[in-house]
Amino acid sequence: MDTSDSGLDEPGDEQQTKRLELGTLPETIGEADLEKLNLALGFLFSRLREARAQFEQKGDNGRLGACNALGALWQFITLFRAPYAQSLQVPILRLQDALASLEQNRVEPIVQPVQRTGRAPSSDAYGSLKGQAVATVELLVRMGLNPRDARRTVATELTKLGVRPERGSGTVTATTLRNWRDEISSDVGRHTAGAVNYDLAIAPAELATFGNMPKNQARSRALGLLAHWIKSVLPELQKPT
Repeated sequence: MDTSDSGLDEPGDEQQTKRLELGTLPETIGEADLEKLNLALGFLFSRLREARAQFEQKGDNGRLGACNALGALWQFITLFRAPYAQSLQVPILRLQDALASLEQNRVEPIVQPVQRTGRAPSSDAYGSLKGQAVATVELLVRMGLNPRDARRTVATELTKLGVRPERGSGTVTATTLRNWRDEISSDVGRHTAGAVNYDLAIAPAELATFGNMPKNQARSRALGLLAHWIKSVLPELQKPT
């Protein structure tokens, strides 16, 4: 896995005049720094888009894309004066190195599995899935379905997509969705990934978009967004065909 590209040069005729130097941007951006900040953001998002494509297409379970996304992030941090001086990029760089080392069959301590007893906590990835699914139930209820039918509809969609329950065997059921709803509702401080993702999915702007659609179209869109989210963000949760 080649993750050695650490330069920030822009290709083309403007490469020399628009070179970004380490530690030159302040944390508080003023008008004089806007052009350089926009250039830096352009580099960041361009590399993240490349990493996203690699994540989906490379055939290595997303490792190269994840490595290059981490690389884009830590390189962006080094452009800022104080963060660079404080080496704030180091944890991200070490994680990138650890992922790359797996390709040489070396397991760095940072990615070494930890042996624990008892029930393992839910991962943030699966927690986000819970939030997305419960938000989809909420959207369907707002479109006229009763809560029980909405939960059944979403559970059927999750099963169709091959999503397994968090623990154990079987399929996700309407009862599973109700338990997820209770779990998210109990997070009053909105600290978990599930609660955060739920809030994002039913933000006022999202509700307004659905509110302007015919009900049948809105229901189809809600389920389509759920399916797209699972396929693009959590493909590993799907059963192999």
